[in-house]
Amino acid sequence: MAKAFSLDDTQGLIFDCDGTLLNTMPVWNELEAKFAHMAGVVLNDEQLEELRAVPIDECAAIFHNRYGLGESAQDVLHMMDEALMGFYENEAEALPGVIPMLEQAQERDIPCVVLTSSPERYVIAGLCHAGIAGYFVRLITTDGVGLSKQDPNIWQLALDIMDSTPETTWGFEDSVYAVKVMAQVGIRTVGAWDCDETGTYEQLAEAADIAVRSLEELL
Repeated sequence: MAKAFSLDDTQGLIFDCDGTLLNTMPVWNELEAKFAHMAGVVLNDEQLEELRAVPIDECAAIFHNRYGLGESAQDVLHMMDEALMGFYENEAEALPGVIPMLEQAQERDIPCVVLTSSPERYVIAGLCHAGIAGYFVRLITTDGVGLSKQDPNIWQLALDIMDSTPETTWGFEDSVYAVKVMAQVGIRTVGAWDCDETGTYEQLAEAADIAVRSLEELL
């Protein structure tokens, strides 16, 4: 039975970054499509899910080693960094409903963490440009802790940081695979739809306790 969203009995909130907090998914999707075209491959859903679950250096390595893109994995990583960093520094904005949700959590002294596969330097730049960096007690990146978002241990780390339990924590994610892993841990889940590339609204609704097209629906 799906759970109703409420902050009343909540002791922690976990937020994905891209497509959940920030409007940054289009730049990632465009880059994936561009690199796949340059490599002459068509990526299926399983391959895309793999790329989105791993740190950016592993993503670059996959594009080079498996699909032959670039002169080296480091070359691909440089191309990715050049395309992405400017967007985070100058264009990243909070998605609708994000700031009011964070303000409500702050008023209730509910700790919030960011848990993302994106590099720390991108995320910090984006959160700062959007004016929301100060709402979070910790930024957890997959490359920083050496764990994939497909590993339940990374979600347990977030719980430990906030000193919350799965039953008293809500996790916000736009990726279906990450919602499923959180659910395995017992975390209450909000599927925050942003684009079909990370999961359709219907897929999120099936996987998550609650699915929304905007966090404004929860306020």
